[in-house]
Amino acid sequence: FLDGFFSDWESGSAIPSGAKTEALYLIANDMRAFYLSTYTSWAGMVGVAASMAHGRSSVLVGFMYILLSILCAFVAHGLGSDFARYISSPGPITKKPYVARAHKLLHQFMTSLLCYILLSYLYLGGENIEDSDEVGDKKFLVTATPRNQLAVSTIFAVLGANVGHILANIISKSLKPSLIPMETLICNALFGLLSLSLNAFKLSNISWGESLILRGFAINFCGAASLFARHASDNQQLYAKKWGGLRQTGINIAANISLSSLVFWVAFEIEEWVQPGEKRRGMVVKIMKILEKR
Repeated sequence: FLDGFFSDWESGSAIPSGAKTEALYLIANDMRAFYLSTYTSWAGMVGVAASMAHGRSSVLVGFMYILLSILCAFVAHGLGSDFARYISSPGPITKKPYVARAHKLLHQFMTSLLCYILLSYLYLGGENIEDSDEVGDKKFLVTATPRNQLAVSTIFAVLGANVGHILANIISKSLKPSLIPMETLICNALFGLLSLSLNAFKLSNISWGESLILRGFAINFCGAASLFARHASDNQQLYAKKWGGLRQTGINIAANISLSSLVFWVAFEIEEWVQPGEKRRGMVVKIMKILEKR
């Protein structure tokens, strides 16, 4: 919803009518490229789908979650765009005496945000995070405390959002125009697979789950670098085309669902292996059992 909301301010489809809406226009690009990416995660969607499928013993549940996430994002993006136009000015404004006020509002917002992060850091305790399910004797570079977790998560999320945005732009400029936005598809595939690194390491030793650096990379960095909001935006832009828009949107959604299904399958197989003491149902597990009998 917010990506659709800010996309209209960024493109100029929504016209500022005062200091507050001018502030929305000024931060629209950064909000879409960096801030929202830390909260919307294509890799996270696939990871949650795999966890749901594993927890409920049904692969169909995971596939339905992926499909509903993509369709809901498509609808929400359109609603956000409509709301931005609803609160915008009905026509172009030549004189903008409120620009200085808009910049002041942005400075106040950023100051409040930094104070909130700092107070959150000071409020959190410095004691070790206890997790009885993941007992191990490994010593990691960063001790697992709430403060360190907040710092590592924030840093990796910001870095991931920047890397994903920059990489998508580089791919977009280097590739020839195609039927669907390949830069989004490539970034989602790359960082979706890299996000599985945490569970992959846990296969060898369960205590890897306590590593804040590994968790920060797999969850925060790869999650922010994968472009779920951008995928929803691509679908809306394709759908808005006069000729073949619906067809291209369908192809883009089908391509992303196919790719997410592949990553989902890998994630589900890892989930089946990483949970000790439970009945394992993955395809790889069944193949391994057949080979062991032979």
